[in-house]
Amino acid sequence: MRDSERRLRQRTVEFKELRESDKAEIALLRTDRETLVRAVHRLSVENRRLRAEPTAPDARVRVPPTRPCG
Repeated sequence: MRDSERRLRQRTVEFKELRESDKAEIALLRTDRETLVRAVHRLSVENRRLRAEPTAPDARVRVPPTRPCG
């Protein structure tokens, strides 16, 4: 086997290994993205609900309890 062919085969193996590691990373990123999208959706829904509450006819403003200073 010539030296150039051996180097080419070695590079091919390296690229295949790199491709496999990239596949794993992409799968992880997809999972992270889906989790993030769910969280953003949930927060958006909650935000819309909270923004709609004060406009309700029976909406009451509640003052949270405070601690005395000092």
